[in-house]
Amino acid sequence: MHNIKKYFGLIILVLLVLTKIHDSNFVKRIENISYDTFQSIFIKKSTFEDVVIVDVDEKSIDVIGQFPWRRDIFANLINKLNLNKVAVISFDIFFSEDDRQNPKKILNEFNLNNEEVIDSDQLFLESIKSSNVVLSVLGDVSDYKKDNQSKPKTNIIARGSDVSKFTYFFKNKITSLEKFNDAAKGIGNISYLDSQDGVLRSIPMLLKIDNDLWPSLSLETLRVFHNHKNILVNADVNGINEIKTRKYQIKTDPNTLVFVNYKKFNKQNYISAVDVIEGKINEDRLKDKIVLIGSSAQGLFDFVKIPNGKVIPGVETHAHLIENIVNNDFIIKNLSTKIIENVLLLLSLIIVLMIPNKINPKFSIIFYVSLIIVLISFSSIVYQFNYFIDVLFTILSSAILFITTLYFRYLKENKIALDNEKKQIVLKQEREIAGEVQKKLFPREFSNKDLIFANNVPAKDVSGDYYDFISTNDDEIYFTLADVSGKGVKAGILMANAAAVFRSMAKLDKPVSTIAKFVNNQVADSSYQGMFITAVIGKFNLKDKSIEYINLGHEPIMIFDKNYNFEYLKANLPPLGLMKMNNDDFFKTNKININNKNLMIYTDGVTEGYLEDGSELEVSGLEKELKENKLIKTTEIINHISQLLTKKNKPLRDDITCLIISGHQN
Repeated sequence: MHNIKKYFGLIILVLLVLTKIHDSNFVKRIENISYDTFQSIFIKKSTFEDVVIVDVDEKSIDVIGQFPWRRDIFANLINKLNLNKVAVISFDIFFSEDDRQNPKKILNEFNLNNEEVIDSDQLFLESIKSSNVVLSVLGDVSDYKKDNQSKPKTNIIARGSDVSKFTYFFKNKITSLEKFNDAAKGIGNISYLDSQDGVLRSIPMLLKIDNDLWPSLSLETLRVFHNHKNILVNADVNGINEIKTRKYQIKTDPNTLVFVNYKKFNKQNYISAVDVIEGKINEDRLKDKIVLIGSSAQGLFDFVKIPNGKVIPGVETHAHLIENIVNNDFIIKNLSTKIIENVLLLLSLIIVLMIPNKINPKFSIIFYVSLIIVLISFSSIVYQFNYFIDVLFTILSSAILFITTLYFRYLKENKIALDNEKKQIVLKQEREIAGEVQKKLFPREFSNKDLIFANNVPAKDVSGDYYDFISTNDDEIYFTLADVSGKGVKAGILMANAAAVFRSMAKLDKPVSTIAKFVNNQVADSSYQGMFITAVIGKFNLKDKSIEYINLGHEPIMIFDKNYNFEYLKANLPPLGLMKMNNDDFFKTNKININNKNLMIYTDGVTEGYLEDGSELEVSGLEKELKENKLIKTTEIINHISQLLTKKNKPLRDDITCLIISGHQN
């Protein structure tokens, strides 16, 4: 199970890369979403003005009548276009049957013959012969073989491999009558290849229909426009890679597909067919232009959906394709772009697999968003040069791997957190036990609390402060109050060592200086990473109220009388444990008489403790509390200070420890 978790992200990475390489329908759908988005956002205005669409629109049908029109109308349309000196006329319309409205044919059916009656098909045929007309052919998927022997007008010259092996093909064709095709200067295919969503993104430049290779209508129109005879096709073992005329060079995919770069087509280039027939168009609008004849009338259903979401007449797609060929402005999707997509995918997945495991989770989100921005920016910039590189699949794949990576990291860190929590529970229990043991080290309350009283409020389970007092005879009491540099268990252990030495030496009734020396040396031997102890060690004579003491780096000792006159006895020696000493003389004691006075020893947890308003108590605050509350009794003083500093009911900044010896007459 552990190994599965360890390699799960790598397994997903491999599956995602293989999915991309396999290029399944799912991958293509995602790619199409990305492609269509770019086509919508970065659509440019068409700058090509050499193509005009003569439109069989609603207006033309209203004036002329229902469609299809009689052939003499089309003949008239061609003649009027020729009068306007157009260069090429291409039909996105078939004339696959004899004109059923042909007046000549109708009379013949009734065995009537009138030489003055027009033959609409013949008029149309004659207009085609006298013009640069390109007709259409369409691939037919039906099995019915139509008797139409029309052949391409273009001479396809193939170099390299057999071109027909790589082109899409149809068994049969739909096209105009042979007589019309024979008279036309060119025939181009208008076949579209079905897509899953019905969006026309790509168009084949060559198709194999009925065993013949047919150029697209746009390519054939340009061939006739420039009066070229041949189209050169280069191919290799991997497929077709280039189609050339004397003027144009077209890079295609291996199956001759090109991706159309749709522009904002100028609607001024649409001319109603009836306006041409009625002579309402200036020659300047048509002279030397390529004319595409098609339909935008709703009832004829010749519409296609393009990537930017718009629905346009089918004839307009040929206009876009002609512009792309002339300006060499196709959207490029080829083997190189596929390789770049796969490299981006692999690199992104590797980065997503590694980075989130190395950085803070909140920075992981920033990293992933940055990765998306970089990918989109790169793809957008490259698209400005007409190269389409899909990053949507990479983004979605990265999201899957990113979420998976974070999930397993969460599981891992959650397990670590649970393990740590268990350890903390054990440690807390051990600290609580240590705290309880430490409490045993503190002395019981003195029989006369008004004479000596002390209290300790630990900041943690184990305190680094300590106090003690021992009565060795009826007249003398040894006392100490100490503070270890540090908190927690280590401080408590060091304090326990010092306390044991103090208690044992005091019970032997040793001099204060000797006690200080032995405690100092024990701390020096037992200290951890330079820890030391500040302390006050002394002996109180109950009869004459005198005190012999040593202040070893501790807070000043406070002495005050009933009138709250304060004096302070500062430290005269460094803290315990800094170095070992072998001579008692170093630990010189001082003497003071506290008759009718209180001697108060406290740790910095008292003066630096926080009040309810967040400020520190400080020495001046301590004096103020004593004065304002007229505190003189030992128990009252200590209880008041303890309550004052714990009123906020929040974790303490430091241990609060205080010891008071009263020299007042009892």
